[in-house]
Amino acid sequence: MRNAFIAALVACSVASIGAQDRQAAPVKGTYKVPRTPDGRPDLQGYWTNLTYTPFERPKELANKPLYSEQEAIDAFNKAVGDSQNQVVHYVNTDFAATPVQSGAKPNRRTSLVIDPSDGKVPPLTPDAQKREAARLAADRPAPLARTWRDDRGTVWCVFHDRAVPSILAPYGSNYHIVQSRDWVVLEYEWNSEHRLIPLDGRPHGPSSVRTYAGDARGHWEGDTLVVETINFNEKRNFFGSPGTFKLVDRFTRVADDTIMHTYTVEDSSTWTRPWTVELPMHRINGPMLEYACNENNADAFTTLRNARAQEAGKLPPPDRTKNVDDAKATIIERVDKK
Repeated sequence: MRNAFIAALVACSVASIGAQDRQAAPVKGTYKVPRTPDGRPDLQGYWTNLTYTPFERPKELANKPLYSEQEAIDAFNKAVGDSQNQVVHYVNTDFAATPVQSGAKPNRRTSLVIDPSDGKVPPLTPDAQKREAARLAADRPAPLARTWRDDRGTVWCVFHDRAVPSILAPYGSNYHIVQSRDWVVLEYEWNSEHRLIPLDGRPHGPSSVRTYAGDARGHWEGDTLVVETINFNEKRNFFGSPGTFKLVDRFTRVADDTIMHTYTVEDSSTWTRPWTVELPMHRINGPMLEYACNENNADAFTTLRNARAQEAGKLPPPDRTKNVDDAKATIIERVDKK
């Protein structure tokens, strides 16, 4: 069954690889962009950025920024096969996370990080290295959660940090874009995060007001929507930056089924240079599923209860699983003993 599924992907992979050529080097003038009534490129609809391309370039591909078409198809199908055999706590098909369900496509890029040219996030500055070491050291005395404050936000569904900036997610990598003359709204499926982007030229808010999603301001540069975001919450640690980074997104419609999304992050107090990610968005059929997560999520209580049981030696460490070959989840059932 699994081999048949992978074989079936080859046909759709060949058809979709042409979109990756546009991604790697969009040709001006070859695509007529659909327009809104006010004449701007129409980015509206449902999109996904689910991908099997690694965020940073693997060592074995150090000097290879792009695959050939056939290499991209082969790498895609291999990644699909590996993902179907991953050990997870759910079945991919239940979350519409397979390529056929999600609209994921091959990518000629060998990494999502495209600048620097080595496909790697730049090194931390000396001060940032010290800051990260201190942060990690502060976490070590209490590796198990003691209170709800020990959570970084996802268990309590306060904020899902894959939303802004966009990074790889195992499922739910879907967006609903709505736009008007003065606003663009991006709704992310995970936790139903909303990103409100004014286009009316208003200045950024004061630096004293900091949020997990930051303070976004957008404008058009030709047919590209450019969004600058600052004022991230200090708890929004992003690759070592404690919310002090600046994010610049660019969204360009390059085909009926593709928006080219790139973003650059900059923080001279954290990284030795700015860096850029290319994360294409592909059209999918909506609507999106409701993300039924709330601040009374039972996972938080279970996490604390299991942590106390682990300390007392009554519960083994979590995530002890075995490999499976049928793409079904290995579910661990634990019974609390009074």
